Amino acid sequence: MTSDAIKVEVITDLADAPGWAEMMREYLHFAAARHREATGEIVDPDAHMKLTTEKIDHYLDQDGRFIVARHPQGGLAGMILLQRLANGKGEVKRLYVAPTARRMGIANKLMARLEAEARAMGCMTLYLDTTTGLPEAIAFYRGLGFVDAVFDPESVQDPAIVAHLVFMEKPLADIKQK
Repeated sequence: MTSDAIKVEVITDLADAPGWAEMMREYLHFAAARHREATGEIVDPDAHMKLTTEKIDHYLDQDGRFIVARHPQGGLAGMILLQRLANGKGEVKRLYVAPTARRMGIANKLMARLEAEARAMGCMTLYLDTTTGLPEAIAFYRGLGFVDAVFDPESVQDPAIVAHLVFMEKPLADIKQK
């Protein structure tokens, strides 16, 4: 299968993305394990899943986006979340590509769609955090033009892990329609 067969779309109803919760849980367990390997700190992925589930509607309204990548058969290959912060930034959350779909350019496709959606929402900058336990994610984001930034208090973050996070942002090009 090639990445050309993968369809990337914004969903507004969770019923349109069966399996999203399982994929999100898989991501959170993966990230927590990598964080623990790098820092020795234990992060409870189930607690983060509960918080994500409680806030999921924020990604389905006018101030957020839930973007999925689908296999031709309809199953999820990856996902990413976007939330507009009060300061005009778009916060990138939970980029994940299923292990069987990696190295096909799906993360790039998800990020390209997210960036287009952020511009359409009027965001001036993309902002994100990732754990120091995911050096490949840090390199990926740098390759997309993200640079190191400071913690943005508009973002909600677990204070227990902030010391082990890398904060990054990317100014978006002129968003005005020409």
